[in-house]
Amino acid sequence: MKKLIIITAIIIFGISNYSNAATDYARRVDGYFYTSLRTHGTWIDVGFGTPVWRPTIIRKNWSPYYYGQWVYTNYGWYWDSYEPFGFIVYHYGRWYYDDYYGWIWIPDYEWAPAWVDWRYDDDYVGWAPLSPYAVFYVNIGIHYTYDYYVPYNHWNYVKYNRFCENNVYNYYVAPKYKYRVYNRTKVRTNYSYYDGRVRNNGVEFDRIREKVGRKIEKRNLVAVKDPNELNRQRNGNTKEREIRTYFADERDLSRDGLRDVKIEKSDRKSSLEMSRIELGKERTTDRINERKVEENRKIEKERTVEVNRNNTDRTRNDINKNRVEDEKRLQEKQKIEKRFSEIENRNNEVTKRNDVIIRNEQIKRNQDNNREERTVNNNQNEVRKENKRSNTEVIKQNTDRKVEQKIETRVNENRNRVNSNTNRDTDVRKNESGNRNETKNNTRESVNNNKTRSR
Repeated sequence: MKKLIIITAIIIFGISNYSNAATDYARRVDGYFYTSLRTHGTWIDVGFGTPVWRPTIIRKNWSPYYYGQWVYTNYGWYWDSYEPFGFIVYHYGRWYYDDYYGWIWIPDYEWAPAWVDWRYDDDYVGWAPLSPYAVFYVNIGIHYTYDYYVPYNHWNYVKYNRFCENNVYNYYVAPKYKYRVYNRTKVRTNYSYYDGRVRNNGVEFDRIREKVGRKIEKRNLVAVKDPNELNRQRNGNTKEREIRTYFADERDLSRDGLRDVKIEKSDRKSSLEMSRIELGKERTTDRINERKVEENRKIEKERTVEVNRNNTDRTRNDINKNRVEDEKRLQEKQKIEKRFSEIENRNNEVTKRNDVIIRNEQIKRNQDNNREERTVNNNQNEVRKENKRSNTEVIKQNTDRKVEQKIETRVNENRNRVNSNTNRDTDVRKNESGNRNETKNNTRESVNNNKTRSR
């Protein structure tokens, strides 16, 4: 009996702690989230009064951070969602995949460009929703209150050259290859605090820019407290270098309460460990401490300004005293400089005169040299002319001789031709006379033969 009493007491104590954590959590997340998301999904009580939101999924194989675009901003990598509820659920709270309910969203007030885990290697970069056991601390970054690993099939992978595409979901790795890519990549979860907000550093910008191979423009985030202003951005009425995001304080988010929201109660409890979820607990104290630090910095700046003012007043008096002494010193320096300037002017005049004399002498020398060169050139030209004349006469004589020789050779050739032609004519005549005699003899013989035959 004692053992049973002890066991029941322990169970009741654990349940009370669990329910207290859930009720504290429920108090923190009421307000704007409920009224804004009710048209896009249902609110469910998954146990111990803990409300979560489940979207009305129409597409097959839907998952968070699927339809959208990655944009690099002054707060790191920002997920620009194409879904109507994306301005809340991808910048506030956490996502969790329950075996019974599917994807559910756990609200939280902390804003970030995107609450995701990162994985990468030399070829691929991937992301998955950050678990609800991950809490952001200003001095630490992401701290996990429970050992939970995102399953490999909940990751979206893409090659670097497609990472910044508008419709990046068209280039995701196929589901059958996710396990292979998961094993070859390593985790990279890097969050910091910048200018009063969370910054998602993710995979280094320089690495992605180098792998993408083109310029990635850095855009400035502009905080908007009215979600209707986000629609104007979609219509193209804002500057290209700016991107608008919904950002509101905790007071604005929790002002409406749960008046008109219906929360479905289910007998099936979620697999979430609510006692391990610490969303929103420690960060309020961190923000208070940061505000105190900022106030102290302002006070120190004001003190330094006052000290500088006092120092300036003291220095002014010292400056007035030193001005008189400086003026006297300046007057003495000016007198000395005048003396030196007069001496320099005199020396300059002397040097100018000497330069003029030297120039005139050089001009005379150059003129004499030019005259001598002209006479020498004239003599050389006369000699050249005489040589040319003698050469022309010799050339003429040689040409005349050559012409005479050519004429003689032509005459001799003509004579030889005439003699050869006469010899040919005599030979032809002799041959013709011989042929005639032969024909006569032949005719005579034929006549005689005919006579003998007739007899």
